[in-house]
Amino acid sequence: MRRLGVAAALAAATAGGCNWKSDAVDAAAAPTAPPAEDDAGRTSRLLYPTAPASFVDLVRDARGAVVAIRATNPVKSGPAAMFPGTTPTVNDVALGTGFVVQAGGTYVVTNDHVIADVTDVQVGLLDGTELPAKILGRDPRLDLALLSIEAPRAPALRLGDSDALQVGEWVVVLGNAFGEEVTASAGIISATGREAPGSLVKSPSLGFRTYLQVDARIHRGNSGGPVLSTAGEVIGIAVATGDRIGELSFVIPSNRLREVIEPLRTYGSVRRAWLGVWARPVTRDLAEQLGLPKVGGALVTEVSPGSPAIKSGLRAGDVVLAWDERTVDHRNLPVLAANAPIGKPVKLTLWRNRSQLELSLVPEPMPE
Repeated sequence: MRRLGVAAALAAATAGGCNWKSDAVDAAAAPTAPPAEDDAGRTSRLLYPTAPASFVDLVRDARGAVVAIRATNPVKSGPAAMFPGTTPTVNDVALGTGFVVQAGGTYVVTNDHVIADVTDVQVGLLDGTELPAKILGRDPRLDLALLSIEAPRAPALRLGDSDALQVGEWVVVLGNAFGEEVTASAGIISATGREAPGSLVKSPSLGFRTYLQVDARIHRGNSGGPVLSTAGEVIGIAVATGDRIGELSFVIPSNRLREVIEPLRTYGSVRRAWLGVWARPVTRDLAEQLGLPKVGGALVTEVSPGSPAIKSGLRAGDVVLAWDERTVDHRNLPVLAANAPIGKPVKLTLWRNRSQLELSLVPEPMPE
């Protein structure tokens, strides 16, 4: 397996688990790799440059930043309900898992659905400390929430580059829903969504292709917990889809968190734009048919009525080559569209009828 590049610490940018034996990782410690520098010049240990014999070191180094998210009053259908023999509506204060993302213990990330039905939230650290948490921002569409706590000595996890992931890479999912012990499950990246034959720039829903898919077990207890690469970096946030064995496990990519953490901290929400097209990748055969000089871009197959795309003059059969001088393909077009400043014109470079042309598009707020 290749080594993942180490991203700059989030602090520099200023930007749950059930203790079942089947989820625990119990093996002898593996040797570590020599130190490596991240892109800000800091040293970061690459724990396992190849498939590890054990995840013991990785879990030990990260566990202090994994926290339990609790309600001040008991709620129904929390992580306690997943124990055998427990009714689904059992009352419990446990909600899920979160993790510290900035040095000094200022910010905690978790799933939005974990805290959606409560107003008073507490965070439980691994040493048993219980701290009140303030909900700074929520992004229900991406299922992310940002909390603030006062814990100046709490360790923090570093965000990795989820766009660099490849199918087959090892990951570890950590959880701590009950504040007693960090649990772990391991697996590989099953799918990244980047090669999916469609695009989500047409719909206001982010949909399944927004997420990574892993074969590591994710249940209500570790929902909101960190998903780590073998370099010990957060490459995603666990999302529980259910507790039945065999269900698909989804992960919010860390780069999607990186894009929204500042608006969540500053404004408490995320305002996204939308484009209003359905797009597909441009294959080599298709590029030859269209007379494109090289393979690239995103082929528009459908345009939504009343959308910013149709107002700009985009139409089915166009190939979007660039977005404000930034090269476009079917992978990054949805992200560029969603993160575009609303109301600020964008220059689109297209390929139409075997020639290149430019259009001006004004991004609009994504419909609710």
